[in-house]
Amino acid sequence: MSSTPLRIFASLPLQSEEQTRKLLDLENCIFDKRQRQVASIPKDWLLTDPPPSDQCNVFDIPRKCGMLSQRELEITETDDVSVILKNLSTGKWSAVEVTTAFSERAIVAHQLTNCLTEIWIEDALTRARELDAAFAEHGPVGPLHGLPISLKDQFDVAGKECTMGIASWIGRISAEDAGLVTVLKNAGAVLYVRTNVPQTLMRGETDNWVFGLTTNPHNRTLAAGGSSGGEGALVALKGSPLGVGTDIGGSVRIPASFNGIYGLRPTMRRMPYYGASNTFLGLEAIESTLGPMSRSLSGLAEFVRAVTTSNPSDVDPKVVEMPWREDMYQLKHIGGRDTKLCIAYYESDGVIMPHPPVRRAIQMTVAALRKAGHTVIKWEPYQHEFAHETIQRIFESDYGEDFDRIMAEAGEPLWPSIVHRSYPQITVWQSWQLNREKELFRKKTLEKWVATKDLTGTGRPIDALLCPMAPHAAPPHETFEYTGYTSIFNFLDLPAAILPVTRVDPALDVKDEGYLPKSDLDAKIYNMYTPDTFRDAPVAVQLAGRRFREEELLGICEVVDEALKAA
Repeated sequence: MSSTPLRIFASLPLQSEEQTRKLLDLENCIFDKRQRQVASIPKDWLLTDPPPSDQCNVFDIPRKCGMLSQRELEITETDDVSVILKNLSTGKWSAVEVTTAFSERAIVAHQLTNCLTEIWIEDALTRARELDAAFAEHGPVGPLHGLPISLKDQFDVAGKECTMGIASWIGRISAEDAGLVTVLKNAGAVLYVRTNVPQTLMRGETDNWVFGLTTNPHNRTLAAGGSSGGEGALVALKGSPLGVGTDIGGSVRIPASFNGIYGLRPTMRRMPYYGASNTFLGLEAIESTLGPMSRSLSGLAEFVRAVTTSNPSDVDPKVVEMPWREDMYQLKHIGGRDTKLCIAYYESDGVIMPHPPVRRAIQMTVAALRKAGHTVIKWEPYQHEFAHETIQRIFESDYGEDFDRIMAEAGEPLWPSIVHRSYPQITVWQSWQLNREKELFRKKTLEKWVATKDLTGTGRPIDALLCPMAPHAAPPHETFEYTGYTSIFNFLDLPAAILPVTRVDPALDVKDEGYLPKSDLDAKIYNMYTPDTFRDAPVAVQLAGRRFREEELLGICEVVDEALKAA
């Protein structure tokens, strides 16, 4: 046995010699995994002059560090995924040079934020060379030809290790590709890295024993979000043009918002999830759904279009066979992109009061929409406290047995903030009653949505619902507590998207010292705010649409985004 002293678990209380030995073995395993990760990084791509650890904002370093050539900067600074795909499909850029550029920038991003887990540069370049050869012979291979796509550390790739940030799973080699991986490969994509996640995935902060903490590139004292936090940081630093996360309570939308990028949580079973690693496998009351993250809305649309038109129901028995509807994306069913919309909004869910920058982002969006000639009406949130409590009861219905079984495989400790359990284990019958409560809530909300047709002036119900993503921008590490602004749409199973709007501005975002909190949690979260604490943090808004209308929601998002940019 190695005599390496405990470091990773040194702060944990050790209850016995046997536990100490298990943790020492586990730490040695983690150390070996980290060494293997370092060995997968091309040495020529290591920063010779990395920023000091106390430098908060590292957003501009990839562009200014001198590692990337002018051509590589041109490629990676192209935010519009449609432009990248066009340049690949016409031969202006080769798959090899695009893959090389994003791979190198991803490695730089990792050195700044610790955003990566698995790194497959040589495999990716081999794939890119094959795509270039195929292009020379008969043109582009699929709708995503040559596009590097990063994956959250859940999507199994045959023959590759997939730990999902769980020490118990170190050395676990995937026997076959996840359904999404099959679809992406067939569509011509290049898979080159996987990104960091929190242990168990069920946290808004990306940290685990295996790979450590991922930080926010805009301010490294702040959270990158979770559970797709590695994706958020990587895409924000332009180390990936398009990343894939997953979302069961906000895990795409939280990191998208915190890192200042776009993200989409689709309706359950619209995207192929089969074969991906996960916790809560078998839980169907609230299912996780995968979704894209990008620096452009075009990236979200290109992903959904490519996946839904690539026969995802051939690889996932749960997927609803619903190919991309271009007319809906162009909003032709309501008169086209020039049609005036009616969007409802709320600034607070009535449970936790958002911080001043978040409310300002909502007000900016409302003002931009009205300036563009659209109608905006207020929405009264419906029983959000009940919804948040019920979804937590669903998640805790096994009293943590799923987590305990996974961690017991190697004696891995649960992350300290996960240990607390608020609700008791329940029976099957009690689980059924939670499902009944959920369905009744969905019906009441649907009735409320449909009834707005009497208020919109368009003859149809509201086109979308605008609201905060969280009560705050990216918070200091280990302080994220409330997912109610995102999990409400998992509970309702409505597609929801993130649009970046602004940044925390000390001159504009003055704290209201006279606010009277509604609860201890409301007070704790509201009192967390000072402009200096959240310096440089991006602020986004959330837009939700109707079930299985991802195309419509994305089309509406583009209208809203254009209004914001024109305001």
